[in-house]
Amino acid sequence: MGRHIVAIDDSEIAREMVKATLADFGFDRVTTYPGPMEALSAFQSGEPPPDLILLDIMMPEMDGIELCARLRMLAGWTDVPIVMLTSRSDKQALSRAFMAGANDYVSKPFDRVELQARITSLLRLRSEMDRRRAAVAEWRPAARGAETADTAPPAGTLLGKAGLLRALEALTPAALPELGLMALRLDCLASDHADFTPAERRACIEVFGRTLGRWPMPAGDLLALWEDDIFLVASTVQDGASLARQAQEIVSDLPDSLKAARIWHTHEPSVSAGLALPGSFPSLSAGLGNVLQALDTAVHQGGGRLGGADMPDQQKRTH
Repeated sequence: MGRHIVAIDDSEIAREMVKATLADFGFDRVTTYPGPMEALSAFQSGEPPPDLILLDIMMPEMDGIELCARLRMLAGWTDVPIVMLTSRSDKQALSRAFMAGANDYVSKPFDRVELQARITSLLRLRSEMDRRRAAVAEWRPAARGAETADTAPPAGTLLGKAGLLRALEALTPAALPELGLMALRLDCLASDHADFTPAERRACIEVFGRTLGRWPMPAGDLLALWEDDIFLVASTVQDGASLARQAQEIVSDLPDSLKAARIWHTHEPSVSAGLALPGSFPSLSAGLGNVLQALDTAVHQGGGRLGGADMPDQQKRTH
């Protein structure tokens, strides 16, 4: 059975165009809805999640951003890829759309090649997530006599690096000073002496990501697997003190939650964090460079640390 794609747009012409275009791409299981209320009603009544959603932003009764946020709250819908369809006039809403849980966007009138590339990329990502979920569920480190208490992939909306970058790049210049960044890493995975197999290393990352996904974070914060074992949190709703406090709590308290998963061998799970506080960097690239450098410094100073600009010395060491 082919991939199931849902398209939601209040324009009948737009729906027919999307359906015809997807048919040209080889997708013959396409369901369309004329508005968010009809779609939400169907989904809340038990309609199984599709493989991908194309969602217009500007619609009556409820805009696509609110619908996106509501879909993310439905059980089983947290990792369904959502592509926002935007016109030039509503591009300013993209940052809100990403904060609501959107994965990507395509401008209208859309370019067929771009649309196909976005859909293909997200479906491939969805397949990879499903594959990892199945692989992790089957993994049992029997040779070491260990059992994992929780090795499912991260809960909630976890962006990839490309998705987070597109979300950040959609921020207006006026919003950049409000952006704060936090980078997080398991210290044992950064060690040159860690004796994890590749499968065990992936399981550690999955447990870390899932635990982070469950950690209380303000609505609007984005969590992404940045690269390999580094997770990145981006926030435009927290000030510097709030973001630093959250990072401090994660570094201090999250390792206790990780201990339930018995996959650490002789390593005591600890977390290091780096911060780039709102207003402390002149550009997005500078902020990303600063937060990763702060994390690297914290890890190499012994781990279990919080590093970043303007952090008091007594807060930097937590253990």
